[in-house]
Amino acid sequence: MYNPNMADDIKLTRREYEILTLMAEGLINDEIAARLTISPNTVKVHGRNIFEKMGVQSRTEATMDAVRRGWIDVPGMEQTGPEEEQVPDPPTWQPLVVSSRPWQAVALVIAMAAFALVLFWPQTGPSVSIASVSDFTTDLGIPPITLPPRQEVPRWTQRSSMPTARARAAAGLIDGRLYIVGGETTAGDSDVLEVFDPTLDVWQTLPSRPIAARAAGAAAFDEQLYVVGGCARQEALRQVDRFDPATGTWQSLAPLPERRCGLAIVSLNGRIYAAGGWDGSSVTDTLFIYDPEVDRWEEGRRLPAPRAFAASAPVRGQMYIVGGHDGQQQRPEMWIYDPAADTWSQQAPALAEPRAGLAAAVSGNDIYVIGGGEGEQPHLHERFDLMAQAWSTFDSPRSGPWRNAVATIIGPNLYVIGGWGGDYLSANEAYKAYELLFLPLGAREAD
Repeated sequence: MYNPNMADDIKLTRREYEILTLMAEGLINDEIAARLTISPNTVKVHGRNIFEKMGVQSRTEATMDAVRRGWIDVPGMEQTGPEEEQVPDPPTWQPLVVSSRPWQAVALVIAMAAFALVLFWPQTGPSVSIASVSDFTTDLGIPPITLPPRQEVPRWTQRSSMPTARARAAAGLIDGRLYIVGGETTAGDSDVLEVFDPTLDVWQTLPSRPIAARAAGAAAFDEQLYVVGGCARQEALRQVDRFDPATGTWQSLAPLPERRCGLAIVSLNGRIYAAGGWDGSSVTDTLFIYDPEVDRWEEGRRLPAPRAFAASAPVRGQMYIVGGHDGQQQRPEMWIYDPAADTWSQQAPALAEPRAGLAAAVSGNDIYVIGGGEGEQPHLHERFDLMAQAWSTFDSPRSGPWRNAVATIIGPNLYVIGGWGGDYLSANEAYKAYELLFLPLGAREAD
């Protein structure tokens, strides 16, 4: 039989081979985790290792390569190549053998007793305390809960999961591809940059941001991604970085005038607007405006009140800010900034419920506001109709909390990715926001 450590350049572990086989059956990460009694995050880690070892970028590529090598057999897929080519047998592993001797058992008991003595012995030495962070700036340290099962809901479909489960990430849409950077994971602040191609339903990992940070702002301009501020551990940042997808490189730009994370940010008319945010000690009401042509920040008219972790969206040449946190509690208001007049106005009616850590995306005459909340507050998806000036709600495939996710419109679909829902999420859900209509060639309006 084929030995993966000798006859092939690819050396999969026993667990990786099991996961590859289940991937080929079409199981999603949650289903594989349930089948193997491991966590979805563990499945993702093994999946990344499989892709790296096999030199592929997707499950489809991995499956096809495994079929070609003769490791797995998928109905409807045939091996290709010359008939005389000898294909190696699937990887095999020797059964695990566990043996022990009497003296080893005694040693194990002694070691366990010593460990318990050290663990429970009263500690009289100095203690180390970690500086606290405002609870609305992080989800780290919240005990994870069992994630509720996904519900089948009309108009929602699952897409390929984000490789890195995380919340409080920044994102920008460039040429129909969604770039997601930074955020917070079980290990803390992240610098990871991953891009999602909805046409191929695949992810790619790109060079990381120069600093690991959560709750940064991001905006796309001139086919480049601008990442602004963020929180790194206990500290808010002034750092601003630009990623160029064409060269795969990062460049440092003029820093923010002041430290900020959890700011609302949009790109409008050749400028980047960064509103509110947390400065490391309090929520602010500032508006900073960046000019990419001269790499310079200036200050605009301040918000009506301090806000952080609000949702933002560009609508008809204006900046909409929805919800957020004022440093004491969540807020429901929606404000509109007019860059031409440098003025703020309040839009009525407000959200049905006060929410921070929500996300927003715009499709036609609708503003979609996704999730948000604190603690175990159930999430709520709302849609604001700009024509009717009214809010409505719509169903979701998830129950329970869902906050600090990424939301964007690509084509007819609203994508909601990652966030916190009892644990850090890698979920990639697509909601059909509208139906595409195609007219026959030569069709014209009636007289």
